[in-house]
Amino acid sequence: MTTILSILGITFLAGIVQGVTGFGAGIVMMMVLPYIFSPFGTAAGISMAIGLVLSIMMLVTYRKFVEPGKIILPAIFYVATNYAVMGFSKYIDQVIMKKCFGVFLLILCIYYLFFNKSNKKQKVPLAIRIIFCVVSGACAALFGIGGPLMVIYFMSVTHNTHEYLGNIQAFFCITGICDVISRFINGFVTVNHIQYFAIGWIGILIGGFIANKLVNKLDGAIVQKLTYIMIGFAGIMNII
Repeated sequence: MTTILSILGITFLAGIVQGVTGFGAGIVMMMVLPYIFSPFGTAAGISMAIGLVLSIMMLVTYRKFVEPGKIILPAIFYVATNYAVMGFSKYIDQVIMKKCFGVFLLILCIYYLFFNKSNKKQKVPLAIRIIFCVVSGACAALFGIGGPLMVIYFMSVTHNTHEYLGNIQAFFCITGICDVISRFINGFVTVNHIQYFAIGWIGILIGGFIANKLVNKLDGAIVQKLTYIMIGFAGIMNII
């Protein structure tokens, strides 16, 4: 029962954060799931599977703006790296993984609090965009969080918000499905974990529904900053 309530609680919070700020469900879930499921690959797989429901919902909403030509190449680099690193991650000591994850969360916290300019369109050279795909695929394989750099990637190749949302959600659907399949192949998740997917879907959908009711009453910028501070705190706790 404690596990069920914990999953419901963190996915509910993830749904609210994602609904209010438009980003961060996976990061929020990975603050807690590694304490419930071991190894990291299992927690990451459950987080990825739960987060897919939001990507699918958003993809349906913005499907008219999807351009396959902008998705195929980054998806190939991302999925190839993700699969290769995931197989390697099985042999990494979990104590080391936990500390690396803590450092990763701290980097995310510092980046989003002090350096993120996601409201401005950034021109990124092709070579750098490919590096973004490779690094994102690796981070998703190791930590279940591969979105931050891909946000910059798709902002650099799209022309408006609808086009950006349609393409990045289509990308996340494709790569998320491939990620979950890879985790089944590598034994990180099994049919026994599907029940936790379902519990998480309930929590994240309820959170998203409530967020839609609160979005006009809450300051999204403040919610974002509080979320990033929590991410930094979670990073420190993993390191120590």
